[in-house]
Amino acid sequence: MTENSDDRLIVPGSTILILFLTLLVVVPLATLRMSRSLASPLVEVITLVQDGDHFRGLWKIGELEYLVGQGQDEARSIGTVTLSIRKTGQTEPISSATRERNGVIEEVLFLDPDGDRYSAVIIAIRSVGSGSYLQLLLFNFAQSADPTSGEWSDLSEIPAHLAVGYMGHDTIERQSEMLVRTFPIYLEGDSNAEPTGDVRSLIWDFRNGRWRPDPRPKR
Repeated sequence: MTENSDDRLIVPGSTILILFLTLLVVVPLATLRMSRSLASPLVEVITLVQDGDHFRGLWKIGELEYLVGQGQDEARSIGTVTLSIRKTGQTEPISSATRERNGVIEEVLFLDPDGDRYSAVIIAIRSVGSGSYLQLLLFNFAQSADPTSGEWSDLSEIPAHLAVGYMGHDTIERQSEMLVRTFPIYLEGDSNAEPTGDVRSLIWDFRNGRWRPDPRPKR
């Protein structure tokens, strides 16, 4: 007489749920630790003019110089922004790109998330309306360690599930090699000037191209 047996491994649903939740926590933390282990680029400000109706800045990082400015004779509140990259000591750019902007150029940040010694450029543009929304433009090199070509990405949009209560007034900053975005949460009935909710913090995922919740404890 033969006896039928089922040797398949049966995994309880609770175990699968625990594994899923573990990955949900571990992956962002691993990304966080990797970002902290990278050395921030040493950024030297050569010139920076952001008074009146004009913005123009020149920064030096390693062997490259980055020039960011608005279009000539444009209003400060709307127009274009141009980024030119050149080697130190040269006048002709090795790469140049222009994008439309809807607001005032507020800040320029540099990060090296992949550790190739060539910095990505993040340009923060603040709208002039009451919401003070941020337009965030990222310029990164198309190929690692090749500063002669690059491409723009727009980081302005926040995923719907993370944008609940968002009404602008966000800030952006570099922390180690992380791009961190924070904003106040508005509750129903709040006026634009007085949000009563918490503050939400997001970190840009350079690998997958999206905003993620900041896994760090609130400060």
